[in-house]
Amino acid sequence: MTEQIEKPSGLKIRTLTEGDEKRPQTGDTVLIHYEIWMNCGSTVSNYDYEKKEYVDELHDSTYDENNPFSGPIEIVIGQETPKDETYLKGQSIKGLDEALMMMGVGAKVELFIPPHLGYGDEGASSFHTFHGYRTPPSQEIKCNVELVEIKKELEVKEPVKDSGPAYEAL
Repeated sequence: MTEQIEKPSGLKIRTLTEGDEKRPQTGDTVLIHYEIWMNCGSTVSNYDYEKKEYVDELHDSTYDENNPFSGPIEIVIGQETPKDETYLKGQSIKGLDEALMMMGVGAKVELFIPPHLGYGDEGASSFHTFHGYRTPPSQEIKCNVELVEIKKELEVKEPVKDSGPAYEAL
């Protein structure tokens, strides 16, 4: 494990496992695993209505086989969800893209993504995020990310209209 470094953008990254030499670029489609920890207010299921406050922290992982969204997810580097649009499969955020382009296949990193590289001052509903949970305004995102595979290289993806959400309500 290396020391945490802070990039000029504000992204904080610590390498947990080194990967190979090949790095993805903007436009590449990659498969990633993530573990994410969200602070209070990340989802209404953790809201205590009697106390009128959010409780606990949310932990979610694509490694969890009991999770309906288990298994690595597909990300297209540089393809962000447009503001107020529904997340579509493959869309990402700037902080995740920046980290992925520094990683080789097999690498695992710990990230602290500042709000301006994530979902900003407004936050995002669960329909606008790559992880499927509400992200409160000005929320830093703490996650571990593993680059599993560079699936397609340098393929420019155009937004697809009317393709529906990346996941269905349970």
